[in-house]
Amino acid sequence: MALPPEFDQPAGIGIRRFDHAIDRGQARVFRWMWFMVPPSSIARNPSFQALLASRFLSDLALQALLFGVLIASARGGGSAFEAAMIGVAFLIPGVALGLFGGAVADALPKRFALVVAYLTMGALCLALPLWLGFELRGMLAVLFTVRILHQVSQPSEASAVPMVATHEELASANSFLSLMSSAGEVVGKALLAPLIVTAFGIEPVVVVAGLLFMLSATRVIAFRVEPHAIDEPELLGPMGEAIEPESVPEPEEDDGHPRMTSTRDALRWLINEPAAFWMLALAAMASTTNVVLGVLGPQYVRDVLDVDPKNTFYVFAPASLGLIAALVLAPILIRIFRERIIAAVGFLFVALGLALLGSIDTVVGRFADTILIVGIPGVDERVEMAAAISTLLGLGMTLAAAATQTYIGKYVPSEVHGRIFALLGAMKDGLSIPVLLSMGAVAGWIGVDNVLLISPIVLLVTAFALNGWLGRWRTPPIVDGDDLDEALLDEA
Repeated sequence: MALPPEFDQPAGIGIRRFDHAIDRGQARVFRWMWFMVPPSSIARNPSFQALLASRFLSDLALQALLFGVLIASARGGGSAFEAAMIGVAFLIPGVALGLFGGAVADALPKRFALVVAYLTMGALCLALPLWLGFELRGMLAVLFTVRILHQVSQPSEASAVPMVATHEELASANSFLSLMSSAGEVVGKALLAPLIVTAFGIEPVVVVAGLLFMLSATRVIAFRVEPHAIDEPELLGPMGEAIEPESVPEPEEDDGHPRMTSTRDALRWLINEPAAFWMLALAAMASTTNVVLGVLGPQYVRDVLDVDPKNTFYVFAPASLGLIAALVLAPILIRIFRERIIAAVGFLFVALGLALLGSIDTVVGRFADTILIVGIPGVDERVEMAAAISTLLGLGMTLAAAATQTYIGKYVPSEVHGRIFALLGAMKDGLSIPVLLSMGAVAGWIGVDNVLLISPIVLLVTAFALNGWLGRWRTPPIVDGDDLDEALLDEA
């Protein structure tokens, strides 16, 4: 009997052919992007393209998984508190293991950490439901375990950007990475979650998410460190201006400033840098409001706007317009106003957007004729206004995130990049959990709209309380003898 020609082919030839096909498709996508970026753009770097592709696919899988479970819960009559519990299962790993994940990200080669994390996340999506089923318990287990591995992949990916970008390219690189992340969220929420859950249920969403995580692992294999990339953080003067490295003397071995090699060192550095803490806090608060809106969004559109929860994404789809505007404006605004101001403005936009959503009836009554110039037939004015307000939310969240990522890449010591990004993730999740639990519990009493109205105030009070609590461990500044009289006069 004659054997087919494929019989004597090397093992795994089919997988390699599939990978090459994905490579060719990815190359065509980025070649299309070249028409929109200048020849010197970081987007043309193959190593950076690998990070962009992996970020898009992983966020696509993660958001489809989360949003699919939330839609299934809302369509089944689940309460706001049940949605909050799903959100907590999604967030707890970031609080409990975020710093450990950042330490792992700093200790391991970035490509190795990303490949192993993504492959394991995909395997968990495919294996756990076979054991625990596709009911709420099984879905919570999938979300929880996948997010544990996400604590390694997220800071690894973020801290890999300065390895392929220069100082001048860093703001644009973070904007591109945010664009890919947001695009993954959009596709996951708009296509995989609502369409597949409505047609087939939650099972196919979990399987597709697992395959997408594995596909992400194949993308980061192409990642390579660039020799011209950032290897030291930019130094700042007392007024926030950049200082040339050669103008700063090299520290001696016994000058009391050893290199930071542990999570404790990163925490101590952050505690003693209030400006850095507030940069992370502003981004974390903006992200938390996004989490609150994402988790309680299906209940909001069902109870306040009288819309089917499966259409939640489409109600807030115009947020992508604000996101695109922020990605274009962020590098320009950061160069003009610096990162701290842009992060604060971003959070203010987010707080204003949530307050407007919380008082949607009042906003429609006063501003409908001014804002809603063109009406959509068959769509309620409240839905149109919520869609318009979501543009402000997308603008604010993206500005805050882009400013913070640029700040970390430029000014934070490079040896703790992974830990600081992990701290940012832990702050986001740590702020989100109590807010979600409390807001989910009281939503049945005061309504989801009032919950959105007060959530920015709760977050800001929490951040000020945390800053005051950390102040106990801050090292007081050392005043030289020549400046002692001036310091005493300032205190007086």
